[in-house]
Amino acid sequence: MASSSLDPFRLAFTEPSWDDLRIFLAVVAHGSMNSAAKALGQSQPTIARRIKVLEETVGLSLFQRGPNNLELTEAGQAILEAAVPMGDAAAIVSRTAAAYRPDPDAPVRITATASVTMFLSLHSAELHQAASPVEIAYIPTRRRLDLASGEADIGLRMRTLPEGTDDLVARKIGQIAFAIYARTDNPTAVIAPPEDPTLSRQAAYVAEFAQGRTIAARIGDMPIRYQAAKAGLGAAFLPCWLGDSDPDLVQVVKPEGDLIEDVFLVMHRRSRTRPNVTRVANALANLFKRNQKALVGV
Repeated sequence: MASSSLDPFRLAFTEPSWDDLRIFLAVVAHGSMNSAAKALGQSQPTIARRIKVLEETVGLSLFQRGPNNLELTEAGQAILEAAVPMGDAAAIVSRTAAAYRPDPDAPVRITATASVTMFLSLHSAELHQAASPVEIAYIPTRRRLDLASGEADIGLRMRTLPEGTDDLVARKIGQIAFAIYARTDNPTAVIAPPEDPTLSRQAAYVAEFAQGRTIAARIGDMPIRYQAAKAGLGAAFLPCWLGDSDPDLVQVVKPEGDLIEDVFLVMHRRSRTRPNVTRVANALANLFKRNQKALVGV
């Protein structure tokens, strides 16, 4: 009896190559071999051949053809779940290597929360001048990007520093305050964040303020929350530099205690060798120093 090309015992001791797994991940991500071929800069027959080799290596059928696309088999889904961390690890390796041989013309990437990034955008011309001739890339996120692996060049982090900062250089560049703002000084409705109040200090503060008031909406994105408060939807938790500068808004509760947070500028030690990064870092520190009163709501 002829053995199947996918005989599970025939190549049981052969490990699949990373190149083939990378192509497999691309086919899944793009939905077809043709699209994966375009993304990888290879021909469609080459992609199909490598997928066949991978299936023969693992002794499994990974795809079945749907009406208009490829669908993973049950085994293919299991292989995907095992391969995804490998793809993530490979991406980290590539970013880390690139971080140690940086392109002098590469953009300077700044990661910060939405409220801080919005503040930076008001002064983006000044920061652009400091970075010139390279660009600045702004990455607004609450997730702490990994500076060691090269996800960003500069991180602006509030309140506390991350653990394990031996390879990071950090300096406190100022403070930023938050408060409740509304169209009137006695709002009956509140715009609350969507997260569980037990998981966020800001959410807990808003939840306490909201007692006895109507929750008009739950909005996590700060710029959208600001626009909703400005439109009269209800009171919102906003940075003081923004709320105080808007004549349509009234500060309902003054910032104090946990509502005033330290801001740290964080870089990896190797960034000291990149003049563009250090120029932007110094410009950020000067920017916060000059605007400290507005940032803390004075």
